[in-house]
Amino acid sequence: MRAAIALGLAFVAHAGATAMYDYKPGEFLVIDGGTSPDKKFSIVSGENKAGDFGVYLRDAQTKKLIGQLEEVATGLDSAPDAYHAHWAPDSKHVGVSSRADRHLTHNIIYRIENRRAYVVETPQLMCHAVPEFCALQKELGGALALDSDDYYDKPWKVRQNESFSEITKWISATRFVVREESQWQVKERDPSATLGQYGEAEKLKDESDEPATLYHVWFDAEGECELLPNDKSRVLNTQPVKEQKIKE
Repeated sequence: MRAAIALGLAFVAHAGATAMYDYKPGEFLVIDGGTSPDKKFSIVSGENKAGDFGVYLRDAQTKKLIGQLEEVATGLDSAPDAYHAHWAPDSKHVGVSSRADRHLTHNIIYRIENRRAYVVETPQLMCHAVPEFCALQKELGGALALDSDDYYDKPWKVRQNESFSEITKWISATRFVVREESQWQVKERDPSATLGQYGEAEKLKDESDEPATLYHVWFDAEGECELLPNDKSRVLNTQPVKEQKIKE
């Protein structure tokens, strides 16, 4: 129970209030960590002359916009420090994390080449760390993702309630560490044995209007990942994140 509470508190840090900034038309500000190590590029947020908000790759020397990073989630926050860039040491790749909503943080990785940004596959830690839990999801008909259009209407036996993913550091030009956290609900089946050291499961009692047994699941991991040719990636290894215990 103590570990589950600690994991729950970790999500509170990610699900803070909306961060807003009132941009002037044509104003663009560098996001957190946005300037590349070679000082040639920056990731900026702002509004174009039509008043549309977005996140862009910019020439750090001429201050001219190169192109919008359309895959970056921009629906919730507008303040530049709500967006986080994590550049590779050679300035050829960058990860950008941002919130799609209060409980969903996306991690988008780009390859920067010929003054263009190309999307790179973002590695997923869960099925590498706890394949048994992913197998359980399939047995129960698949998981209902938090960003699904029919999230509140579709019947489910496994549902995602929280999700956070972000690059925490680059080990080299092609290897990096990702932190991934998520929270789930599972009906009917006890998922405890599928999580190993990577999380906790808690059986809920007297859940309103739910005839089936319901479990809350918390998952938290760090993983060393590697970039591959053709803008692919893979998880090399994972380890559970040890949360600090709450003092009584």
